[in-house]
Parts: sequence; structure tokens; C-alpha cells
Amino acid sequence: MKKLAKLLCVGAILCYFAQTNAYAQKPSWVDNPGIYSSENFVGVGVAKDSKADKARAKAEKKAVAGIEKILKNKYPKKEIKSSVSSIRIESYWQDPMTKYYYVLALLPIEAIDKNYAAQKKADKARSSAMSALKMLNAQTADPDVAVIKVDDDVTDSESGSGDMDVEAAEVEQPAETKVEIKKETTTVSSVASVATSSNMADGSTDFANKSFGSFKWSDQDQNSKYSLLGDGYLTVNVVSDETWDPKEGNKRAPRVETVDVKGSFTAIAKVKADWSKYRVGFGICAHSGKQNIISKVFYNGSYVYLEGYANDIDLPRTEKHVEPVKGFVYMKLVRSAYSWTAYYSSIEDDWVEIANFETEFPETCNVGVVFLNDEGTTSAMKLEFLKVTQ
Repeated sequence: MKKLAKLLCVGAILCYFAQTNAYAQKPSWVDNPGIYSSENFVGVGVAKDSKADKARAKAEKKAVAGIEKILKNKYPKKEIKSSVSSIRIESYWQDPMTKYYYVLALLPIEAIDKNYAAQKKADKARSSAMSALKMLNAQTADPDVAVIKVDDDVTDSESGSGDMDVEAAEVEQPAETKVEIKKETTTVSSVASVATSSNMADGSTDFANKSFGSFKWSDQDQNSKYSLLGDGYLTVNVVSDETWDPKEGNKRAPRVETVDVKGSFTAIAKVKADWSKYRVGFGICAHSGKQNIISKVFYNGSYVYLEGYANDIDLPRTEKHVEPVKGFVYMKLVRSAYSWTAYYSSIEDDWVEIANFETEFPETCNVGVVFLNDEGTTSAMKLEFLKVTQ
């Protein structure tokens, strides 16, 4: 009997350590859920309860709510409602020390947006050229990943069982996603003036005097119309299907630009659009033939980007979720030799860096503002000024 008791005791101890060891194998997605984001919208829920099944149920609810939060910033309510049934619970893990329950939920991007899915797959292929550290940071900071932690409350409306009009809970993003506001000494005057540099590419628009200054209007398909009323703005009625695909040689979006800008430059623009429209925005672009780099604001004024195409390859694409734009927004694109940096701001001199990368690019290029509309109806935009300095 004593031997049997000892054997049972040893067996129990071995089972305990085996179970503990299994729990201790932390999955990689717990620290970096972005590894799934090239093809999925990702939600991670974290919860705790004295009963494991309740903790798991709470975490599942949070994970699903995280995905719905992402979708609400990107798609109409009807599309969201029809796609939530495709959300699947991919994996679970319980921390043996804290007893927190982690749940990973995924929604295939193509279940709601095939075009965006193709774009994300291209981003994944391009990221293979990035260093391991940059790739990890890009994955972790992906705006298609949401983490809802223990202290974040989730109501029924946020977990798919209520009306989609109810605002979702705040989603705590990984620390890496926070953008840093950098003060710069450069200030932008809303009163246009000719730059003092001797380079002929330097200059600014002068819409108050109904002049493009050193810039010109370009609209390949001539569908969008502009007007100069002397009120200090260029008003552009941008028709639908005015888009800018970095890889597409035929650039049909209307723009105001200056040609033959040689070498380094700083381009700044101030634009107002109807940000209640989902697929409306604008960007500052540098292009030479098929090669181009664009920094833009899009999707209800809630997302900013830096992307491009040069030397027959896609350049590293950055997407950041920002506080929704209201009224005018400033965009800035800076070229310094091989280095490109993009900024945006809702206040004149409080610049937020979007991204930076280095690439070979033609020394001479056209630089200007591109007006974008894929909403289905015509949308009016106002350009207060465009300024290029060297």
C-alpha cells in the first residue's frame, strides 16, 4: 500500500509539472499578434476569472470586439454585419503565473475586402526585404491588430450581439503603435509667397490672386473640375474613381504640381475635404514616370500612409490610424538624398511623423498634391496652399 501511495504521489507530481510546462509554452502571438495580420484582421482578448471557462468566455468576447473595433474604422455597418460570422477563434493560452486567459480571434481580410487583402499580401512579400527588427515592429504596430486587455470593459453591443450604432470600447494598442509628435522649427504661412531660393522649382501657390504660381493643374482624364474664386482656395470637384496606384503607370488622379524638382525638397500642403465620406482623401506625391512616392490621408481622414514604387519594387508601406481629421489637415513630404520622410498635422506646426525609408529614386521628379476619391459620388475639396522649397 505504501508503494502504491508513493507511485500515485509521484504520478500526480509528474502530471502537475507536465501541465505546468504545457501552460508555460507561451505562443508567439501573445507578444506579437501581428504575425497573423498580413491576411487577417486580428483581435486578442485578455481576461481573468476564478473559473477558467468564464475567463475564456470573457476573453473570446473581447477578441471579437477588438476586430469589430477595427472594422468600424474601415467599412460601412452593413458590410461589417455580413462579415462578423466569418470571425473564428484561432487559439487560446492561459498564463500559469497571472492566470490571465488569452484568446486569439481572426477574420480573413478577403471575407470583407478582397482588394485590401491583395494589398496586405503584397506588403507581406515586400517585408521579406526588411530587417528582422523592422519587420517585427511593422507587424506589432499593424493597425489591423487590436488587443483588449483585462481592465477593458466590453458590452453586448461591442461583441456582435447589439446594434452597430453603439460606439465600441477603446482598444488598447501595443505601445509600439503610438506615434510621436515632433515639434519642428519650420512653420507654414497660409498666405502664399514666392520662395527666396534661386531654384526655379521653389515656390508657392497664390490662390488669393487666382493664380497657380509656379505650379500647374494636371488631370489626365479631365473629369474633375477646379475653380479659383479669389477666396484664397483652389476648389476641386473630384469625381469618383480618381485613384492613385503606386504600381500603375497611368496616373489618372487630378493634381496640382510643379515639374523638374531636382534633388532634396520639402513639400507642404493644406487641404480640406468632406471627411464623412469614407474613401476620400489627398496626398503629396513625387513621381517620375512609373516611379513614385506618395504620402496620403484617407478613409474618413482616420488613416495616413507612406508608400511608393521604385526600381520595379514596392517600397515599404506604412499605414497609421490617427485621430479623425476635422476640417483642414496639413501634409508634408521631405526628401533628403535617399531618405524620404512623411508627416501630417491638424495644427500648423505640430508635425507627426508617419514613416521614413530610404530608396534610390530619379534625381529629378514632379512634386504636387493628388486629389483622391473612390466614394462613388463627386466630392469637393479645398486646397489652401501648396509649397515646395529646396
